[in-house]
Amino acid sequence: MKERMNVSVDGRGYTKEVDKDLNSKAYGLFGSGIGKDFIHYLDSLTTNNVYPAGTGIETLAHAEGARWIVAIMKARCEQGRKDG
Repeated sequence: MKERMNVSVDGRGYTKEVDKDLNSKAYGLFGSGIGKDFIHYLDSLTTNNVYPAGTGIETLAHAEGARWIVAIMKARCEQGRKDG
């Protein structure tokens, strides 16, 4: 029988075990210490950055992609924390 796939925070399908492993790794990397400080730094560059009116679409699209990546990292880290 084929294992059921979960739709993950990144929109892709993974088995529960793979998804949990990715979350655990994210939490291991970014859940404390230097990794936590680094994710805050990435947040300051992406999520907390505001672009002025007239910013080109290419710049905005690049920024949105970076924000999405950081959001995935943070979401996986939080889920890894919850999973213990």
